[in-house]
Amino acid sequence: MASTQTWSEGNGTNASIETSSRNECNWKNIDDSTSAYSSYPITAGNNSYSKYQAIKFGGTYNTLSSLNYKVSTNSPGVGLTVAGGVVTAGTTPTTTATGDGSASTTGVSANFTTTTMGFATGSSSTSSNPVYGNAFRTQLQTTGSAVAGDISSVTITATWTES
Repeated sequence: MASTQTWSEGNGTNASIETSSRNECNWKNIDDSTSAYSSYPITAGNNSYSKYQAIKFGGTYNTLSSLNYKVSTNSPGVGLTVAGGVVTAGTTPTTTATGDGSASTTGVSANFTTTTMGFATGSSSTSSNPVYGNAFRTQLQTTGSAVAGDISSVTITATWTES
């Protein structure tokens, strides 16, 4: 038995437009999941649009529990911070600061829910199939000292226990 996982991204009104099977997340100055980030740069002193990612489980399993999200770094360059947190409801992505603190590099707990994009309180373990993890909202926030150009890669990781 083994679960399968895909990442979904939420955009649009209340982040309710789901784009499934994402293999990357580019912070940029537009609310979508497909435009080239190079066409919508974030200028120093401004923020990216907030991003909503949710892991979706399928396959064969008895139970899933202990879901956590983390980032590989929350400061990918001078004057740059990756803000992030688990959310149970979507808001329409904007460039206004989300109010989330620095995204965790050690892990933050999330629950499981059958609600699209994980927008519900959910529970810490589940046998439902398919199921989403709560959404993980991130945003690249910059100061005036941010340098133009690409940033270091930031990896979002999900871990869980499965039986």
